[in-house]
Amino acid sequence: MIYLDNAATTKVYDCAVKAACAAMSVNFYNPNTTYKSGVLVRECIENARNQIAASIGAHASEIVFTSCATESNNWVFSCGIKNKKGNVIISAGEHSSVYESAMQLKSRGVDVRTAPITRDGIVDESALLNLIDENTALVSLIHVSNETGAVNPIKRLTKLIKSKSPRALVHSDGVQGLVKTGEPISDLGVDYYSASAHKLGAPKGIGLLYIRQGLNVAPLLYGGGQERGLRSGTQNTPYISAFAAAVTEFKHLANIGEITRLRNELCVFFVANGCKIIGQSQNSGYILCVSIPDVKAEILQNIAHDNGVIIGKGAACSGSKRGNRVLSAMGLNAKEIESCVRISLAADTSREEAMEAAKIIIQAANQIRSL
Repeated sequence: MIYLDNAATTKVYDCAVKAACAAMSVNFYNPNTTYKSGVLVRECIENARNQIAASIGAHASEIVFTSCATESNNWVFSCGIKNKKGNVIISAGEHSSVYESAMQLKSRGVDVRTAPITRDGIVDESALLNLIDENTALVSLIHVSNETGAVNPIKRLTKLIKSKSPRALVHSDGVQGLVKTGEPISDLGVDYYSASAHKLGAPKGIGLLYIRQGLNVAPLLYGGGQERGLRSGTQNTPYISAFAAAVTEFKHLANIGEITRLRNELCVFFVANGCKIIGQSQNSGYILCVSIPDVKAEILQNIAHDNGVIIGKGAACSGSKRGNRVLSAMGLNAKEIESCVRISLAADTSREEAMEAAKIIIQAANQIRSL
């Protein structure tokens, strides 16, 4: 089976499995106890935090572990806004966990504004800046689109936002961007950055929220005071250890130049076979959204699976919903959206398996048309 739905989740690296197993079977003690074995486990957590911080370009003190990026995103919208009477801005290309969090605020009377996105899937810069004023409290922009791989220039946009509204806080959902873009978080200038470990070869159920040094944010959970009092509850030591191991392994395997060349080769192949690439500029090398004419994506996905290839049909978290909010915002019509599949690569995806999968996908599409 050739697996090309890595934007949904990735296979857990062996090193991450070993790290998690060691934390469950050997270093299983509660990290918040005062005896030596517990203290050693607490040190393991801090070592993992330091390792992750070094890998993503942040200070260890800026990393708070969560269960996933959805939790991190919700935390920002529920507890991370300083000006409670200010307006909140998101882009039309946001993940559902940001979009729904913003809609919850809107239902409570908050002035929520949505910046449009271009046909390439990136935020419309001029439209975004027109929405910002001195009363803007939070701007949330996805780093890399989970639908199309479109990369927003977060560093540039953050500077523009801060220059127009210095008190505005900037958040970025970095689920598909962490490590993969090669940009250190500290260079982006953001106040908050969310990530999930299972997109990088670690298990599901562990993520992080980057909180810029010096920024005070209200706690998400109250209790025993873990995670600097910001997220109480016994830490998930096995998965934190796995997260650190996986990030290190991913960085070792990843080659942005090679993965971008492979994506470009796939683009050429699909276009040559009558397909349309959705969002062709400023894209991550890891995600490719393809519209295959006269073929329903769901049917194609099932036939491709039967022929040994796993691909996505839009974001996994919205797979049961009709339509596609993000692709609609890019200007695609219902028929185009219905025909879109998402192909997403891993750091260790080989050219041979990717091109073989592409051929199988086209064969499956031709099979559907012949019926």
